[in-house]
Amino acid sequence: MDFFQHQTQARRRTLLLALYFLLALAGVTAAVNLVTVVLVRLLLPGLASAPWLGSSPFWWVSLSTLSIMAYGSLRKAWQLRGGATALTALLSAREVDADAGDQPLRRLRNVTEEMAIASGLPVPRLFVLDSETGINAFVAGARPDQALLVVTRGALEQLSREELQGVVAHEFSHILNGDMRLNLQLMTALSGILAVGKVGEFLLQPISRRHRYQPLFFTGGVLMMTVGYAGLFFGRLIKAAISRQREHLADACAVQFTRQSEGLAGALIKIRNGGGSLLHSLYAEDISHMGFAETVSVHLRALLSSHPPLEQRLRALGPDWNARARVRARRAPRASQHIGFLDDANLGYARSLVASIPGPLRQALAGNEGAETILYALALGPRPVPPALAGGKRGEWIQQVRQLGTRLRLPLLDLALPTLARQPLARRQAIIDQLLGIARQRGNRDLLCWALCALARTRLLPAKRLPEPALHRFGAVAADLQVVFSALAWAADSARHTAVTLFQQATRGLLPAGRQLLPPDRCTPERMNHSVARLNRLTPPLKSAVIDTAADLILADGRIQVAETELLRALCALLDSPMPPLFRRTR
Repeated sequence: MDFFQHQTQARRRTLLLALYFLLALAGVTAAVNLVTVVLVRLLLPGLASAPWLGSSPFWWVSLSTLSIMAYGSLRKAWQLRGGATALTALLSAREVDADAGDQPLRRLRNVTEEMAIASGLPVPRLFVLDSETGINAFVAGARPDQALLVVTRGALEQLSREELQGVVAHEFSHILNGDMRLNLQLMTALSGILAVGKVGEFLLQPISRRHRYQPLFFTGGVLMMTVGYAGLFFGRLIKAAISRQREHLADACAVQFTRQSEGLAGALIKIRNGGGSLLHSLYAEDISHMGFAETVSVHLRALLSSHPPLEQRLRALGPDWNARARVRARRAPRASQHIGFLDDANLGYARSLVASIPGPLRQALAGNEGAETILYALALGPRPVPPALAGGKRGEWIQQVRQLGTRLRLPLLDLALPTLARQPLARRQAIIDQLLGIARQRGNRDLLCWALCALARTRLLPAKRLPEPALHRFGAVAADLQVVFSALAWAADSARHTAVTLFQQATRGLLPAGRQLLPPDRCTPERMNHSVARLNRLTPPLKSAVIDTAADLILADGRIQVAETELLRALCALLDSPMPPLFRRTR
């Protein structure tokens, strides 16, 4: 199963969750009506003979129950209105500074950056739960470019680098498998069901002013709590069933990412043999389906546990390599089906890229001024440096970037953007305006500058796209495919004959007859912006074919150059997709 199939499956799981939730709403509403009938029979026997179903009280009780559940869900949604960042605030998680001096935090950042560069995903924002001594982690976010990775202090202090890499790989697989949005939806849905039980708890509170009605409140409270927590029980059943399936897949993908199971198995063994994974937070239950391992202790583990038993997970990583074999069997030779599957050479190459960045430049990337200057240096390329950037430390940083050549353009960009993403929105907008100004000075025809600006805009500014109808046919975007594939064909400094050959070989069967290679002056940044925006409306399986063809086009001449890689990275980012692992072959 490839990245796009995972995205499609995630959408189906969301629809299934909605169906389960509607059934839960109907079940809880029916149960509350039953409780009300029981109370009426006990306390108002004179009304017991009146028909209940379809009566006015029936509709009032049903409407009130649905309103309580809607309030519970909306309240949780309001708490999480800031997305994943709001969740970290609820958990009191602390963001990890880019220049953190704490050695465990530096190791976490290095491991995460290596995994992000190797997978073609944005570097997630990093947070640590300082008060949690158990070994755990989770990711959250609506999209891959909005992902946050939260790790407990216990994981940082107890795990070796190899084990931490296994945990991070496990969490990256959740990003690739489209699990993050579903996790937040589960939290919201279950909060609505729980709200009925909370009303029952309120009715049980002793209030002197209503002592006359205590029997009524007590009986109603007990029954409402029973209904609410029974509904929550079945809601947890749904959550646990969905979560356990995803955890098995995430373990298998983590082994595929790192090409060895020792790191992941070592982390699980440390949890099993005393390190533990439980959290002390009040919201540990809310995020139980999101953690690397269990966050709360539950009864009826076989039914309600959000993770498979540790022994079962370890057995899957055992001598028979069942998890690795299943993942390998699902592979196909297409480029999009390698998205998210990292081999040791690719991951090692990413590590060597990060290590080859000079220390002063790495230090500059951790600060706002340095990261911004390096971003401008990448956009300027060989062009003259503006006077405002020519002197002092800024001038030194720009010269260092130019001395590194093209090999480190993408890693430098990947490491600069997370630092700048923490800037206020107004400052981020000013940075993008500066980049666009540089692009205009370069004549608005430089596609490499366009790619850099597109990547920066995607990562630094909130998405402004409004929902548009999905496109289900390549025929609807034939002209847009022609523009994008033509730009990629010219990106390798190809002669016209070579570019035509590459274009025809790679796009055969995807573009309709008559769509030929466009000249470079018809592949302008303006046209690329329009075309890629149209392609982003394609369904995930069709996006998969687009990235397949783009990768085939780049690989057709047997060599991969930085210009081609940067255009492909921009295309993938704008299509909300990681990039196929081409880094180790980039020249």
